[in-house]
Amino acid sequence: MFKRLTYGLFTTIILMVAHMAVAAEVTELDMSIVKVADRTTKTKNNALTQALHNVILKNTGNKSALSAPSIVAALNNPTALIRQFGYQETDGQQYLHATFDHQKIIQLLRDAQLPVWGSQRPLTLIWLSLQQDGQRAILNDSSTSENRAYIDELAQARGLPVLLPMMDLDDAMNVSISDVRGLFVDAVANASARYNTDYFIMSSIEPTADNQFHYSMVLYPSTQSGVLFNPLVQDAGVVADIDSALNQMFLTISEYYVSQYAVADSGAALSTQLTFIDITERKQLVDIENYLTQLSAVKQVSLTRLQGGAAQFTLALFGTKEDLIRLLSLESRIKPQSVLTPMPVGGADPLAPSQSETINYIWLGH
Repeated sequence: MFKRLTYGLFTTIILMVAHMAVAAEVTELDMSIVKVADRTTKTKNNALTQALHNVILKNTGNKSALSAPSIVAALNNPTALIRQFGYQETDGQQYLHATFDHQKIIQLLRDAQLPVWGSQRPLTLIWLSLQQDGQRAILNDSSTSENRAYIDELAQARGLPVLLPMMDLDDAMNVSISDVRGLFVDAVANASARYNTDYFIMSSIEPTADNQFHYSMVLYPSTQSGVLFNPLVQDAGVVADIDSALNQMFLTISEYYVSQYAVADSGAALSTQLTFIDITERKQLVDIENYLTQLSAVKQVSLTRLQGGAAQFTLALFGTKEDLIRLLSLESRIKPQSVLTPMPVGGADPLAPSQSETINYIWLGH
């Protein structure tokens, strides 16, 4: 596979490529790595608080969650949630590695009625025009610059998997800096198709006359019906440095994804059924149930009917069925299949549809 996923030095994600869904399954949502200057008790305690801060943001994606009273209390006592921690030195820099109890973290967020962002997250391609030392360039995947390294850090801290373009001959022939800066979306959308991501960003960061930096960014879906690509979210501003610009851009896209894919407990007794067809072995049932159970929209899963090659699962939900459908759309191992069923004839309404549509699912996982 030619892509390198930008997600930090210590974190693992699993890319799942399919025709309709290209999500990244983010692991280690209960872990954080914090730079430390020494191993004193004060430094350790501060680092553990920062680590819990990072883990909460990874799992909710909502910065306002940090001001919730129960979250503030947890941040003041991070050892109550910790499972283990240790130190590692890399290139002369010390790091504290902290792992927290994932179930307790999720329960903390649920009890505070905060959205929970599951492990399956959109994959985003970043087209970034940077101007430094009087020259503009599109930041590429093989760059060894500090800006590239900071994108890795942000991706790891936010649990937000991203790609940067390779800027090989194909990219150079199809996308110019002017395309990115001028928001010529058709050209960039066509060039983005080879990376097979869920979304792409067109962005630029440039110095201002007063030694600050102006940034702008627009987020687009990688596939869209119709002729025009409509922006999903956009942001612009002036900040002190490039790191601040990158941080703001990540915050903007993270908050958009949270609005789409994170699910809070509605408090209502909601449920739905999903039918999977073409089931040929028991392992498929186990894999489907394990997958459904870990979704942030799902409270409980039970297999309620098994007939021939079809299996019906009943799901108790935290959120709505629409929340569930959005999460399913990210999963490459699931293929929806529309089934049209004839409606009874002779009804009272002659304009009523003659067929009803049902969505079944096929499990493509191994």
